[in-house]
Amino acid sequence: MLWLIIAVEAGFWILLAAGLLVRYGLRLRRTSWAILALTPVLDLVLLVAAVIDMRSGTVATWQHGLAGAYIAYSIVFGHRTIKWADEWVARGFKKPPKTLGEWAFWFRIAGAYAIMCLLLYGAILMVDDPSRTSALTIFMLNLLKVPLIALIWPVADSVGRQFSRKPDRDPPPAHMGPGMNSPTERSGPRPHQPDPRPAGRPDADRTVDGQHDR
Repeated sequence: MLWLIIAVEAGFWILLAAGLLVRYGLRLRRTSWAILALTPVLDLVLLVAAVIDMRSGTVATWQHGLAGAYIAYSIVFGHRTIKWADEWVARGFKKPPKTLGEWAFWFRIAGAYAIMCLLLYGAILMVDDPSRTSALTIFMLNLLKVPLIALIWPVADSVGRQFSRKPDRDPPPAHMGPGMNSPTERSGPRPHQPDPRPAGRPDADRTVDGQHDR
């Protein structure tokens, strides 16, 4: 089973390279789509081979679990891998910009793990012999560490964004309501303020030794 998984993986990259070569080298876009459309057929071949092998009385091993993991990965990430390689060649072998966030990428990993578990659990039900399928259960439990470890990056990214976020401006003083401006923020000319001193009273600041400064 392991040699078949390796052959399917090699076949995927061979078809991908051939499709891109036909598209950008020979300018045959429709033919390139036909070649790239053959990549899911490789997953189908691997799935059929694993089912036949299990139904023939073979005791399941970690290789059968790896086959399920590869098929799940191909279902979730296969199309995106082809799209990334297509953009990479189209941009002159320059790295395309990152389009998936940390959480979106993690959800894809979790989705691939869930699909793998469905495939392997289906194989367990099909065989209906725990003594022959215990390796599949162990494989699922061991591979659970992948989405759990991958969870570190989106959580760390979210926490980092919260700490790096700064308030837009300082809050207004407690005695001022929202929408009110402080006296220093008022614009325009100030209204005329009358002199609070009584009329006719001499200016104390301008009196020297009882004489007015005229």
